[in-house]
Amino acid sequence: MVSGEIGLGVGFYTRAEAARLMGVHATRLNRWVMGYTYRRGEVAPVRKPALVPPSLPEVRGLVALSFVDLIELRVVKVLIDRGISLQRIRKARRYAQKHYPVDHPFASRRVYTVDKNVFIEFLSSDGAADFLELTHRGHLQIQAGGLVEGFLDEVAFDEKRSLARKWWPLGRAFPVTLDPAVAFGAPVVEGTGVRTDVIAALATRTSVADAADAYRLDSEPARAALKFERILRAA
Repeated sequence: MVSGEIGLGVGFYTRAEAARLMGVHATRLNRWVMGYTYRRGEVAPVRKPALVPPSLPEVRGLVALSFVDLIELRVVKVLIDRGISLQRIRKARRYAQKHYPVDHPFASRRVYTVDKNVFIEFLSSDGAADFLELTHRGHLQIQAGGLVEGFLDEVAFDEKRSLARKWWPLGRAFPVTLDPAVAFGAPVVEGTGVRTDVIAALATRTSVADAADAYRLDSEPARAALKFERILRAA
């Protein structure tokens, strides 16, 4: 099993799985992860590098993503959906990597937006929260903390490492989580190690009640697992 070669606590997702979890077309996600080439008129092709290159090594030719890669890509999608250009997102991430000791800036604290500006929260040298802002003109500057509200309340961060450690893809009120320390980061019923796809498969063949009994769950989380998988299939 390839995921077993990666190790626990990291998470393991193929590009197709990541695209499905985020509700984006696989081709679009592949451009963010692997880069792309485009041509304008008669000029030579232009190569754009990956925005969030995979942090996991290839295993037998398979390109896979870690949990923090997945969270960074989730942030990219949210920012693009809010009207922020890929060029500005790329610039903000590159700047953060250069000037702060973080490999995964979009998964290393919280990312904020106000209108079409991007704010990335970091801890300053005195421990206070500051924000790196990418302005409309493309300049980067530090703003005092406490300016804006976060939009990724579905993500929990490790207090020591300041990296994303858990994701509620449908919000914290919905009992499905992704945790790289549980089931290699696959979606599970919160508080258990039971994968949602396993529950949904059994519930589809039999019933929600039978699936709940088989995995010693209440009926509500079993129904939530089935609903989650159906949402993924419909995306």
